[in-house]
Amino acid sequence: MNRRFLGLLALTVLTPALAQSPKAKPEPAPAPPPVVEDKTPRDANKFAVLSLLGDSVQLLSLTPARGDTVQTGEWTATPAGKLDNTVLQALNDAVQASGPKREAKLYTSTTRSLFGDPASLFVDGKLALPGKLGEAVRQSGAAKLLLVTRSRQEPALAAALPARILAPLEGPGFVLDQRPSGQIGFDGQGGLPVFAPYVSIRVALIDLSDLKLKREQSLAVATRLPVAAANAANPWAATTAEQRLQALEGLISAELPKAVAALVAP
Repeated sequence: MNRRFLGLLALTVLTPALAQSPKAKPEPAPAPPPVVEDKTPRDANKFAVLSLLGDSVQLLSLTPARGDTVQTGEWTATPAGKLDNTVLQALNDAVQASGPKREAKLYTSTTRSLFGDPASLFVDGKLALPGKLGEAVRQSGAAKLLLVTRSRQEPALAAALPARILAPLEGPGFVLDQRPSGQIGFDGQGGLPVFAPYVSIRVALIDLSDLKLKREQSLAVATRLPVAAANAANPWAATTAEQRLQALEGLISAELPKAVAALVAP
């Protein structure tokens, strides 16, 4: 009995002491990164232009067997970097056309996989380009950056595309629509398939003094390529890789300068 009493007494004495033990102090929040003042001399008439479009081309295919269900695929445009170079040239022309003293410094990257989702390039409205490319763009002396990336947009925005395409456009691509057409020709046969290149991209205007996004412009355009009756079974195979690339380049060269005119205006 005495041992049991002593054990209860010890517990009674220790419990208040434990309850009064001091609480651990929370660790202080980390200090915010220091604001680095931009001391690079910047020319208001100079633009840096960076294209991260890449060589991957989206393919959207619709067939009678699948109805409105889109079958997706991918094609790699060659030679590598040709689409990015077309984008850079189109924006260079747009910048130069905006004023007599305007000029552009052109950039692209051979390691586009480093950048991932274009949306991840912006943190709290500020551009975060990794590696030496970001340094080169900031040290270019340009006042602003035109950044070109892929953009996910609805097919209905590109007027030349057929209706009921239940998949988003993203970057450069082609639609091949072989669903039954409501248009019946004089020979009693249904209309020919629709074979249409398209471009769905975003151009962001960024102030290089603070890397903040100022404005942006999205572009979703398409055109229809002629399809001969003899090639109706497979319009894709009836074109060469060079012809497909030229079709995409033609869209970029014709439409991109018009889309960014307001971004580069003085």
